[in-house]
Amino acid sequence: MTMNNDEASQIRKHIHNVRNPLNSIALHAELGNMLLKGQASNQELQNAFSVILQQCRECDRELGKIRSLAAPESP
Repeated sequence: MTMNNDEASQIRKHIHNVRNPLNSIALHAELGNMLLKGQASNQELQNAFSVILQQCRECDRELGKIRSLAAPESP
């Protein structure tokens, strides 16, 4: 089954809409991580923030794969 241009455009739009909150999550997690670096007793929180960042990057990679599938075929 081949995807038409409208379907591909919609998928790209949804991917863009998902990336915005992912970027915000990553930004805030990085900020939290920076704030906690000076407090060794918060190591577990630092690790949690690192995992959040890692998972955001993984989501971004997966969305990139979906976007490449949605790209219209070249003639």
